[in-house]
Amino acid sequence: MRKLATGLFTALTATVATLSMTAGSATAATTWTINPTCATVTGPGALTYTTDDGATLHATTGTPVPVTYTHGLVALDTANTLLAVQVVTAGGTTTRTVHRSTDAGCSWAAIGTLPGGWTLRTAAAKGGRAYVWTPGGDSGFVLVAGTTLTTNTDPTIAEPAPADGLPGLIGVGVDPANGLHVYAARRDGQIFESTTGGASWTKRGGLFPVDHYGSATTGYQVAFDPTNPLHAVAGTSFEGVITTFDGGVTWTKTAYDETTHPNSRYGVNAFAVAISPADPNVVYVQSMDLSQTTSDGDEGKQIRRSTDGGLTFAPAIVHHVAGSVMLQNGTPMFPSPADAGVLYFSYGSSYQNYGNDLFRYSVATGTLTRQHDKFHGLNAVAFNPTNASTMYLGLAVEGGGL
Repeated sequence: MRKLATGLFTALTATVATLSMTAGSATAATTWTINPTCATVTGPGALTYTTDDGATLHATTGTPVPVTYTHGLVALDTANTLLAVQVVTAGGTTTRTVHRSTDAGCSWAAIGTLPGGWTLRTAAAKGGRAYVWTPGGDSGFVLVAGTTLTTNTDPTIAEPAPADGLPGLIGVGVDPANGLHVYAARRDGQIFESTTGGASWTKRGGLFPVDHYGSATTGYQVAFDPTNPLHAVAGTSFEGVITTFDGGVTWTKTAYDETTHPNSRYGVNAFAVAISPADPNVVYVQSMDLSQTTSDGDEGKQIRRSTDGGLTFAPAIVHHVAGSVMLQNGTPMFPSPADAGVLYFSYGSSYQNYGNDLFRYSVATGTLTRQHDKFHGLNAVAFNPTNASTMYLGLAVEGGGL
């Protein structure tokens, strides 16, 4: 069985929770004054918080129905305020609702609905703002300011389709000094820039470098540096990680594993990337390299860590281990905002009513811990800006219920 490259898999504990919730990335919200102490969260369900790495999930007044997904969850720089986006299907009707909390996650209220899109993403911006979009481009590009939702056009819809024929964004970054200055990445590496909160866009830079065979490279996800959005890291199909430090004017491939071999049979699929809010030089990637498949069936799935902004990656810190450490293609990853050496990631499934795992990896100790709950996924995590040990969770409930 494959083991961690730098430590042991320890403390596999299971806790069945009453309710759970999704989270997203936190902003530097110095105006926050509350660390929640409520025993029960008032809201729609599947939105909760934990103060012990997921061992205890606070109950909610609402009960999430199958099917419920919370894909967007962020802490804003307005005092004690968070936003979350849920997609709920019940009775054959699907609704996409933006929820807001102004008491540090103890209660949530709906502030508006969105017209379409399944996998909704959210990015916090200066001035109490946030942006909501979807990789399919079918929800537009929504600016949330207070309780007002303004839907602008996704810039990829008006543009000619990229080489794979699909519109939609795979990452959004914001200027930390100006909440209306925003960058958006298309799946072929084209960066769009707006200084009007998405009302108008201009192109900057070019596309990803072509792959080994001269074909267009397709991206899965782009993570923008929260301190400097000109620094962005892309996870791509076959070509691994590609990084820019000038807002997409130039893209640099990371040379590791099979991407260094022009005649590679497999290449590296980098499905998910995340930049540490605590140190933007630290980048995490969840990838799959079939050339590294082992006898325990891990398919070369692993998590790696970079300390130079995504230009090079050390050997894997986490490997897929069937039955204990589960990595999916596109594993949700949530770096700690307080410690660049701590990474949270999740795995969830409704298959055979498996439930959800929240993992915590520590570089300093080389240890991996797991907390288990009864939900079917955790796609978003946000951290309380005054106390990083308080994590807001957005959970999923799939067919069959809990």
